[in-house]
Formats: sequence, C-alpha cells, structure tokens
Amino acid sequence: MQHVLILSTKRINIPSSDFIPLVSSLIDENEMEIDYFGIEIDNPADYLDEQMKLKISTTSFITIHFECDKIDYSRYSDEAILKFIIDVLHCDEEKEIKADDKDIEIIIDMSLKFCNDLLQINGR
Repeated sequence: MQHVLILSTKRINIPSSDFIPLVSSLIDENEMEIDYFGIEIDNPADYLDEQMKLKISTTSFITIHFECDKIDYSRYSDEAILKFIIDVLHCDEEKEIKADDKDIEIIIDMSLKFCNDLLQINGR
C-alpha cells in the first residue's frame, strides 16, 4: 500500500544537493510540521481551496512517499512519525529525490518488512 507523509515549514530556499541532511536538520530543530500522514492522495489539486493556495505560496513542503502494509495512522504520535521518517531517510534504501526552489519530493523504495519493522520500533 502506498503512503505519503507531507511535512511543511516556512518557505526556504532549497539547495541544489544535500537534501536529506537539510530535511533531517529541519526535523531536529522542530521546524517541520506534519501536514498529512496517510494513504497516497490520487489528485491533491482536487482538494485545494483559496486558503491552501496561499499556504502553498508561503510554505516549503517535503513530501515523502513509501510503500508499507496497512498503517493505523492514529496509533502514532507526531514525535513517533518524525522519528520513523528520520530513520527512513538515513537508511540505505533507494531514494528518488526531486526538488525545485522551495519543495522536495522523496520517493523511497524500501521493503515492506523493513518499513513494518521501523513502524513497530517507533510506535512503542
């Protein structure tokens, strides 16, 4: 099952490389907010209103996609979710990273077992 975590922070200039250390640093410094943690949204543009459009223009988003078994999202605190994603970002799993001047998208190709094990560790 495909899942997505959307993190946001005040608009920043994204460097041309070193994306993982940047994201980790923002999380460590409590500069990131969890906007969404759930199943992959088919077409996010279908859910935009004027307030969201304003937020998009003043915010940098880090969108992280990953595959895992079904997740009981309500079981995890924000702290556990951020710990989980730090662990995922620093693992050796293959990552595809796309970035523009204000946003980063990370697609992580990890095994279901690895994902489930990390969720178990961070959900305790």
